[in-house]
Amino acid sequence: MKKIFGFALATIAIFTSCKEEFEQPADYSSFSVIHASPTPATPPADTLNVYVGTSKYTSTGITYLATSFGPYLPVLSGSKEINIRRKTTDSTLYVNSFEYNFERGGIYSFYVYDTTSSATGQAKVLKLKDDLTLPVNTNSHVRFLHLAPTAAAVDVTLLRTSVTPNDSVTISNKAYVGATPDEAALAAFTVVPRGVYTAKIKAAGTQNVLTTVAADMSRGTAITEGGIFTLYVSGTAKGRPLAGRLVRNY
Repeated sequence: MKKIFGFALATIAIFTSCKEEFEQPADYSSFSVIHASPTPATPPADTLNVYVGTSKYTSTGITYLATSFGPYLPVLSGSKEINIRRKTTDSTLYVNSFEYNFERGGIYSFYVYDTTSSATGQAKVLKLKDDLTLPVNTNSHVRFLHLAPTAAAVDVTLLRTSVTPNDSVTISNKAYVGATPDEAALAAFTVVPRGVYTAKIKAAGTQNVLTTVAADMSRGTAITEGGIFTLYVSGTAKGRPLAGRLVRNY
């Protein structure tokens, strides 16, 4: 079984095309932060900044529906305090602050979701441990996260448009993750044929398409292999419509 480990240092992405395994330096882990917490479309809109303890980890703020650089950032393994702030000048304006134990060589995605009611309010954070085992047999891996706080359950039809005739995979009846999500279950990926897809997000049990997402899952960082992806929806609060995004984990 082939494994890869994502690792980025500041603005340097380290990779190679001649190895089947990418490993982090000893005693390091990696994480990313995804801003999926609806914010007003007009100022003041929240831009998130990520700190490990008091060390700033993002060179620029993360805007709504965007991801921290890399997508993975390096961190020494062990228990660390993760601070997600609205501003860099006031350490009290936390969107969320939590202690997390980073396993050696572990790779994690932290999704900031739901909304805050005030400048000092706290959003929720979905903390997923990413299994970046490389896909085999011309497949890709994908998971779907429902992070839209006021939306009902949805079905996700992945229509593969890069083959003729088109084929599809449907992920059924996915509800909003809620306040106490099953993080281990949500972290799991589904195997799909690699290809270019249109993701149709539909009201559960119907053909009513709420939004669509262009989802190129034809490859990862290697041309000859499929990739690993997360598809999520957010919005339906703070005046934001339901919106979907595709994140390439690898």
